[in-house]
Amino acid sequence: MNDVPPALFELPPTRGSHGQFEPARLTQARVRVGMSKSELATAVDVSAAAVGQYEAGVNAPRPEVVERLARTLDVRPGFFSVGRPLARIDSVNAHFRSLRSARVSDRQKALSIATLIWELTFALERYIKLPEVDLPAIVPGTSPAAAAAALREHWEIQDGPVKHLVATAESRGIVVATRPLSEVESVDAFSVRIVERPIVITTPRRSANVFRHRFSIAHEIGHSLLHAESPEQSAAIEREADEFAAEFLTPAKAMEAALPQRLDLATLDRVGRTWGVSPHSLIRRMTELGRVTDSSARRAFQRLAMTNDPAADPTSSYAGEVPTLLNRAAELASEHGVTVPAIAEALRLPPAQVRGFLGVEDQRPVLRLV
Repeated sequence: MNDVPPALFELPPTRGSHGQFEPARLTQARVRVGMSKSELATAVDVSAAAVGQYEAGVNAPRPEVVERLARTLDVRPGFFSVGRPLARIDSVNAHFRSLRSARVSDRQKALSIATLIWELTFALERYIKLPEVDLPAIVPGTSPAAAAAALREHWEIQDGPVKHLVATAESRGIVVATRPLSEVESVDAFSVRIVERPIVITTPRRSANVFRHRFSIAHEIGHSLLHAESPEQSAAIEREADEFAAEFLTPAKAMEAALPQRLDLATLDRVGRTWGVSPHSLIRRMTELGRVTDSSARRAFQRLAMTNDPAADPTSSYAGEVPTLLNRAAELASEHGVTVPAIAEALRLPPAQVRGFLGVEDQRPVLRLV
């Protein structure tokens, strides 16, 4: 009888895999660092055709090539092995808030990050019971406003402001992470839902300001409720997510009483700080309520552009708006003997990368040679 507990992620090899090499792992690692097949081929001294064959599962790389691939892509050689849960990036639906300059490769790179964060979540759940996903069932065709009202009711949020949005979302099983621009570049924020676990990722372009950050989180939750099964990427889909976020954070009925009858930026700033939204968002709500014309709204936006400091309210200054779920889970796991290096070994990643996913800053002193 074998008394040794199963290793993290230990699953039988998938049928049809080429030996012990998982082609999708190579794609995941390559896309994550933003390398083309040709660039990777040059770096590891093989042909571009060979890399294509590795990723297509036609051939598996020799052990010495696997070692070079691992060094180049900053993973451990075992990263490419079969037998661990894997969300293939070509099978995951995602919704992006992207810059116009975003390329398909930028979005693929962001998506590879999301799949690794899901794997980290899966690893932690082997030892720590994370909050169950708690979202209402939304019937297809439900309006964004109705979906927002349903979520408020399901989460038992009263008619007032949504306090501590990120903490609330995490307590309901939504994984939230903020990744550096160097990783996701032209993507502002995005979300995926993998094995029913919603994952929302933002960047400093959103998280640098608490109001933009909160709206982005609500926007992505809207996607998870309204568009989880839809691969469509369109302006209409993004508008629906914006409508959801606006109604969830600032319900129209409550705004009728909270907003001034006439445009007043000082008043909107006070109301915005109460509700956790920007004056820009409130101006749009006033336009929807018919209290301000489109031309007056445009002039107000222009005044805000001249006087507003987008960095005046960093998310880090607001408790409950900084993601903590994964970090706290890792701390609890460590208290029970499962350290970050152990989790990194299970994921076949360097510990520094895992700490980065957990939102832990590297506190080690930097050695500089002069």
